[in-house]
Amino acid sequence: MEMMQGKNKVLLFRRLADQNTEAAKLAFQTEHTFSYSRSLDRIVTKDGTIVKVGELESEVSIEAIQAKDDPVRDMLRNAVLKGEKLELWEVTVDEELKDTDGKYPAVYCQGYADSFEDSAGAEDESTVSLNFIVELEPQFGFATLTEEQEQAVQYAFRDTTAAI
Repeated sequence: MEMMQGKNKVLLFRRLADQNTEAAKLAFQTEHTFSYSRSLDRIVTKDGTIVKVGELESEVSIEAIQAKDDPVRDMLRNAVLKGEKLELWEVTVDEELKDTDGKYPAVYCQGYADSFEDSAGAEDESTVSLNFIVELEPQFGFATLTEEQEQAVQYAFRDTTAAI
């Protein structure tokens, strides 16, 4: 059994309002966590305990390195400030897991960023922390990465000749 590498899971974001005009943008995260939880209430009856199942709650927390003039950072900060709805994809960029159409396994969701922190340590890179609250239930499927997105994730080997 081969292990899944965390570095192969990347997040892409887009304002929902831009879905017809822009491709999703990559955040250069150093770490992220996609969490799912559901409250379970125990009700004690004379015959034994029964469980009342609550609604699914999902959220994504990320840490990312800031690039200079980073449009993704600005978009995410503005989404928190203005309460804008976002789209988020967690894409597993692993050639062995691509489907027959060349798409990668992905989780898609919509929701809102409820916190944004801009950290600037004296000896470290400037980072951003964000917490994204998923609305409704995440959807699982396959996603296409544009050539630009794939190059941002990992550049491919090139020959020494001029690229045409």
